[in-house]
Amino acid sequence: MTRYRIATALTVVALVGLAQPGLAEQEVGRDDTSFLNSLEGRFSGNGTLQNAGGSSRSLSCQFNGDQQGSRLSLDGSCRTALVFSATIRIELRHDPRTGRYAGTFRESTGTVANLAGRRQGQRLTLAFNETAESVRPNPPATLTISRQPSGVALTLRGSQPGEGQNLDLSLREN
Repeated sequence: MTRYRIATALTVVALVGLAQPGLAEQEVGRDDTSFLNSLEGRFSGNGTLQNAGGSSRSLSCQFNGDQQGSRLSLDGSCRTALVFSATIRIELRHDPRTGRYAGTFRESTGTVANLAGRRQGQRLTLAFNETAESVRPNPPATLTISRQPSGVALTLRGSQPGEGQNLDLSLREN
């Protein structure tokens, strides 16, 4: 009888141990859904686009975030004081099994990139690799989307100094 109870107890402990990773994955999935949900809404603000040659432009931007489950799309438009304007579409999906994010970045002047990365806290860091479809391909870069108390920060940094473009946007919720 005692052996039976010990065997039963060990079986229950083993089953609980096997169930724990599933519970942890569900918790992570909920946390990521909350993060994606925090990027839903309207955001506007200013930033800077710095070209490889060192010249820079001040930007004024507006973005709309739309989250549906494990997917997020950020649709935006940016303009300079001059006539230049561009639209941007960032589409992301979260895989709760792996904890990874993947998606695409498309900009109306011809930049097309694949995105892949992970979230740490309120910061999503994504590898930014332009595709053959890009008009003027740049070296790989890193796109960071950070949720901040008053809004969202978008930062794009090239992996090779002096090449590609750097983008810094600080957007507030509307």
